[in-house]
Amino acid sequence: MAFLTDLAKSFAYAAARQAGRNYSNSQNNLYVASVNQTQYQTPTDINALKEDKEYIVIKWFWATVLAFLIPFVGSGILLYRSYINYTKDYKLMYYMERQNVYKSDARYRNGLRSLGYRNAKVQTKVDIDQNKKTSNRIKACGYFIIGFATLFFYIIVLSQ
Repeated sequence: MAFLTDLAKSFAYAAARQAGRNYSNSQNNLYVASVNQTQYQTPTDINALKEDKEYIVIKWFWATVLAFLIPFVGSGILLYRSYINYTKDYKLMYYMERQNVYKSDARYRNGLRSLGYRNAKVQTKVDIDQNKKTSNRIKACGYFIIGFATLFFYIIVLSQ
């Protein structure tokens, strides 16, 4: 009789563990696609890549705020950023890729169980064209002017 009791207990525990796994998978499926879906390929066409919008005037505004809040360090950071933007010959773009999602599970040989796929934003470096190079030069000139203007402002204020 003890054998049947132990068998029933182990069956009940196994059923509870499986119910917990099923519940956790249902929660993960809110964020993860089905395992049966095929994986996207990396785009080879440059037109398939997406570019983040860039607002130069807003960047200049925050650069001015930074330069005035941190007297000499802010100006140094702006001069460094102007040099970086002036010499930059690439831009960061991204594409959406489906990546496999795993969960640790001791029942599998490698210790991981596949839950499905999720969309991930993957960044890549792309050579810039002439329009983007001009935009970077304009941004660099703005940073250079703001950096030197705030640097001279603090030198004049501190010398008096």
